[in-house]
Amino acid sequence: MAALCVFGGPLAATAAGPAPPGPAFLDWLDRNDREAEPEPREFRLINYFFARGTFTNMLADPSGLRGVSLGPLGPGAGVGSSTAVRDDTEAAYVEQRWIPVLEFHPRFADGFAAFRAQFEVDYTWGDASNLIQNNQGGGFNADQVNIQTKNVNVALYPTRVPKQASILIGTQSVYDTIYDPTITPLSTIVQTGYKLAFMGTDATGISAFANTDWGLGKLSFIPLGAAQPLRATEQDPSFFYARLFTADYAFRVQPETVVGLTYWYLADETRGRAQSFTAVPRGPKMAFVGTRPAAVNNPSGAVHYLGAHFHHNLHFGTGPLAASGFFMFNTGHYENADGRPEVMEGDEPLDDALYDLDISGFAANLEFMWHWGKTMGDIVTLEGMYTTGDDDPNDAEYSGPWTMNYYGLPGAVWFNHKTLLLMPFTRTVSNYTGAVTDISNQGYGLATAILTAQHDLIPDQLHLKLGAAWGAATADTAVRDRETDEIVVDRGRQLGIEVNAELEYSFRYLMSVGLHVGYLARGDFYDDNPQITEDPWAAFTTFTWYGF
Repeated sequence: MAALCVFGGPLAATAAGPAPPGPAFLDWLDRNDREAEPEPREFRLINYFFARGTFTNMLADPSGLRGVSLGPLGPGAGVGSSTAVRDDTEAAYVEQRWIPVLEFHPRFADGFAAFRAQFEVDYTWGDASNLIQNNQGGGFNADQVNIQTKNVNVALYPTRVPKQASILIGTQSVYDTIYDPTITPLSTIVQTGYKLAFMGTDATGISAFANTDWGLGKLSFIPLGAAQPLRATEQDPSFFYARLFTADYAFRVQPETVVGLTYWYLADETRGRAQSFTAVPRGPKMAFVGTRPAAVNNPSGAVHYLGAHFHHNLHFGTGPLAASGFFMFNTGHYENADGRPEVMEGDEPLDDALYDLDISGFAANLEFMWHWGKTMGDIVTLEGMYTTGDDDPNDAEYSGPWTMNYYGLPGAVWFNHKTLLLMPFTRTVSNYTGAVTDISNQGYGLATAILTAQHDLIPDQLHLKLGAAWGAATADTAVRDRETDEIVVDRGRQLGIEVNAELEYSFRYLMSVGLHVGYLARGDFYDDNPQITEDPWAAFTTFTWYGF
């Protein structure tokens, strides 16, 4: 026996007792043993801080929204929040944003419920103090009451597994994707469904999400606005609503490929008077976010949406190629809730106001991505968007996409375009300005192609992106006299060509600084436009920190 112990082997371990754990096991145990870890926290803070410095020749005009600019380039005075580009419009400013998200997962709820609250504080450095106003408080003394409500909701998890089923009740993020925004990364939100081109904001309502072997589903009910339009004239304080119902279904063709269908229904009884901010009418008369206001007085009506979308291999789990896209068709009708006037001249009313508006249009999007390098930052993308346009957006027939920008400030933000000037730089605070801020392009339609090449110069740390984009209107943009059909404003369809470059350095986990520059060679769409006489350019510096 002694000889066996000298030579070792299984018998030696048996004679001396079990062999002690080796160094590989001890290393594994140190990494994976969780007995000493505390229980999951009931309270959690997710913190987002962002600051952006801007130097540009685009001068944004809030036009009624103090401190906030949302409009496209040069639609002119009286058409909402517009932006001018002239030889005297250089501007420099710094903005910052803080968004905390508070989460409460009480143990006594046993995983069945969670509460979330999210608010936002935005301002421009040096702008206002000692006041009560949103998007203000960066001035000397500060002392500003500026807390904007984002989300206040309860999430219920019937199966106690959030990814399987969830019900959101209250003020929540409302996106045109099928995924639950409370548990889905933003990168997935902006690349799936309709990419926030039709709906991307916050709203109060109820939404239900399901993720099963039979597919994914989403149902929601969102009151877009409420009004008391008869209170002053008829002493009737009844509420009238604009409501949105959505139903979405998607099926996994294979693990990384999803195809979905959509039906939405928008019903509006508010006569263009939804929301308490009466200086900015909502519905068909909205103009602040790049939509085209219709000349319908007291509009009430409905819009139907039918859509299809897909995405494939967005995280490059099955290969180097990925793709996504959608098609959305909308049709509807608005009319003057007070009816037609009794006094007519022939078949036409004595004034120019329309009394009916028919809506019919569509938007189509397609993007291809190639993961060519070693890190997730090494990607080439090509994306195109096409939307129908209207030669005369002021008549009784509108042939274009009808986004939630008609009901929100903004109500839709197409975030996936990766441009800085043709479409607004999406990393923003109070100035969301660009040539096109709604995919309808002020009613004239949009055709665009966007090419980007990205590379991590230092893996996962120093990131470079180069981009180019082209855009044009899809409808005739010349402004004609209604009676003589003579051209009043002669202009073309070309919006222009943009080139841009972005360099971002992550010097700590989820903390980065960036430099972003862009130049837009304007097209003949801006001919005869006194607001746009120079080519737009901009340089941005950014600081971003996500905290968990």
